[in-house]
Amino acid sequence: MQNKKTTTDLSAKHFSRYGEFLVSFELSKHGWNVYNPVYDEYIDLLIHKHVCKDCGKTWNLTPALTCKNCGKDFSKTQKNKIIAKKVCASCKNEMVGNKTKCTKCKSEELLNRPTCDECKGEVEMIEHACKCGSKKYVTKFRSIQVKSSRIEYKNGKSKNTYAIDMKPKDLIKDENHFYVWCLIDDDDRPHFLVISVQDFIDTMGDSLKGISFFKDQDRQHFSAKDFGKWNNFLNKFDKLE
Repeated sequence: MQNKKTTTDLSAKHFSRYGEFLVSFELSKHGWNVYNPVYDEYIDLLIHKHVCKDCGKTWNLTPALTCKNCGKDFSKTQKNKIIAKKVCASCKNEMVGNKTKCTKCKSEELLNRPTCDECKGEVEMIEHACKCGSKKYVTKFRSIQVKSSRIEYKNGKSKNTYAIDMKPKDLIKDENHFYVWCLIDDDDRPHFLVISVQDFIDTMGDSLKGISFFKDQDRQHFSAKDFGKWNNFLNKFDKLE
C-alpha cells in the first residue's frame, strides 16, 4: 500500500502554485471571477465581480430567457423546450419549424416568435434586476498577491509556526491591492489571511523601517495555532468588498 501524499511532497515552486489555486477557488466561493496575469509583476491574481449598487448582492449580467406570459425561465436547462415558431408578416399564419415561406400565402416575410412550451406565450430576453428592486450595478476589480506557507519543522520536529516572506517590492500601495496568505496545516487544511496593504503596514509598525526588511531578509514567523498578531485577518474576505 502506497503512502498517502500530502502537500509536504510538493516542491517549493509547486507548493506556491498550489496555494494560488486554493486561493482562487476560495475567492470563487465569495463570488469573484478569477484571472491570471500574463506577466508576473508581483500580482498573482486579478479578480472582479458585478454587484448591486444599492444592496451589494452579486449581480447576474447574463440575460434571462423568460416567457412574457407565465414567467417561465428558459435560461439554463430549458432552452431546448422553446418552440421555434414563425409568424407570417402578411397573413399572420403561425408555423413551427425551419420554414422559409408561409405555408398559406407563400410570403417570405416571416417573423421569429420563440414560444413557451407550456402557455404558448412569447419568450423574450430580459436583463436582470436585483431582488431589492435596483436596476443598477457596479463592477469591482482587485489585484491579489498570494503568499503560501506550510508549518515549519526543524530537525524533524514541528515548530508550530508559519513563515511568510514580505519585501519592499510587495508594497503596491493601491487601495484595490490585497494580500491573501494561504497557510496549510499538518492535516492539509488551508487557512486564509486576507490583508490590505495598509493593514500590513499598520501591523508591522516600526519594523517596516528595519534593515532586514530593506534588505529583503525579513521573514514573518507566527503561531500556527492562533496566527499571532495576524489573527485579525483570518478569513476576512469581506475586506475585498
